[in-house]
Amino acid sequence: MNGPGLLVLQLVDSRIDAIDGRRRRQPERAAFDTAANAHAALLAERARHQAAHDAASRAIEDAERAGAELDTKQRRLEAQLKTVIAPREAEALMSEIAQLQAKHADLDDAELGSMEQQAEAEAELASLAEREPALVAALDEARAALAAADAVLDAELADLTAQRAEAAAVLVASEIATYDSLRRRHGGVAVAALEKHRCSACHVDLSPVEEEQVKATPPGELPECPHCARLLVV
Repeated sequence: MNGPGLLVLQLVDSRIDAIDGRRRRQPERAAFDTAANAHAALLAERARHQAAHDAASRAIEDAERAGAELDTKQRRLEAQLKTVIAPREAEALMSEIAQLQAKHADLDDAELGSMEQQAEAEAELASLAEREPALVAALDEARAALAAADAVLDAELADLTAQRAEAAAVLVASEIATYDSLRRRHGGVAVAALEKHRCSACHVDLSPVEEEQVKATPPGELPECPHCARLLVV
């Protein structure tokens, strides 16, 4: 088995894997997430105040419509009152008119409250409209910075991908199959080097007996680390 070739492939793959982690940890990505979250929070707040404004507007319209209906009823009763002669009937009409007036007063109070809510929502929406351009500008700037940082990593990844193709080209299919299987089993690291007395993957020192057993592996075969079971290149 081509130990040196597998180790070169492993080193390239480890650098490729590291790019994903570097991409997630980019300060530009953190800055973009912060800017995006700030803008999203503003949009959510705007939606909340817009919903409150719309609800208040509907309530005002309903109160005005109900008030108009009460006015129509009151005018009808007042006209009827002018034609009655019997005191009891007049008293009943006057009582009904008083009830309508009380309902109208309640409607007016509710409409006034809705108008206050509408005005508060409009003020909040205006404030948000003033704040949004700065947040959008910050988000655009953060997006551009992140794109530039990603472009650097993309170029590095393209170079490493080419290096990987060259490293894989010197290996046979069975070696690559074994390597890929071990990579999946061991979290991306299939092959390690024996550096002095230590496995470069698990960083555990081999005892003299273990090291002797590893070095006694027949030519053409690769020993396994007795601690992490990865292939060891001596």
